[in-house]
Amino acid sequence: MVGQHQYSSRTRMLLVVAFSFIASAVSAQESRLDRVLSQKSVAIGLGYSAPPMNYMDHGVWAGFDMDLARAVVARLPIPGIKVEFVKVDTTTRVVFLTAGRVDMTISSMSHTRQREQAIDFAEPPYLWAGKQFYARKGRFSGYHDLVGKRIAVQQGSNAGSAATQLLKSLGDPNPIIASYPTDGEAFLALKQGKVDAFTQDNVIALGVMGTEAKDFEAVGPVYSPGLYSIGLPSNDSKWRDAVSIALQQVIQDGTYDSIYEEWFGAEGKFPLAANARPRLPEDAFGRGVPFIWPD
Repeated sequence: MVGQHQYSSRTRMLLVVAFSFIASAVSAQESRLDRVLSQKSVAIGLGYSAPPMNYMDHGVWAGFDMDLARAVVARLPIPGIKVEFVKVDTTTRVVFLTAGRVDMTISSMSHTRQREQAIDFAEPPYLWAGKQFYARKGRFSGYHDLVGKRIAVQQGSNAGSAATQLLKSLGDPNPIIASYPTDGEAFLALKQGKVDAFTQDNVIALGVMGTEAKDFEAVGPVYSPGLYSIGLPSNDSKWRDAVSIALQQVIQDGTYDSIYEEWFGAEGKFPLAANARPRLPEDAFGRGVPFIWPD
């Protein structure tokens, strides 16, 4: 009986020590929001080779993502936050988040279940996009014509896995997916006849093709829809909520629409369908209602 009492007391003491240690570790884990506000600086991972979303224009960052990033930062809880843009590609845009190199990533990145295992995302998504195949005009009439053909993709893009899945469902046992460092190089391979088609999100593909898009066409409709979202570090709800609320304010106060019209409006640099912007269904919520959380 005495031994049992001594054992339970010792166990309780160990539990107290253990919980104290855990509590200390948790309190020491500062939110990114606290750090950003104290340092008045935020590091944003931004792509540089996917026009019109993000690219370098004579050595200066440009694109929809860059404009959106500045608008979101301007609505964080403290004014005057300095922005440090960090170059990321399709691989490092996730790696830099998990390693703590950047505080958020805004780089034409789709919100996927696979990525969600490593990082979090702000809400809501900021652009609807969809993957399509592009080829020389008149060469193919639909998806089935691409079975057994060589398909170019950018390294690290989930277009590779999405295209593989589609082609396998059409009876292609071993889809031929050729990866290139950039979308520009993937499109160049198509122009040079090294591959038969190029696949990527339609907004990026059209930007990469530019004026040469007149010689190419989409093969079939969108086969993999995507939701571009702001990537954030995992397990930091305080920072995630702050960025989400800032993004929602950008949408609610009309700033998002101004940026969208400049880049993708009917008179914009790269016209897109109006339904590419985040909107709630018109038949359920009314016309033009932005997709945001209520106050």
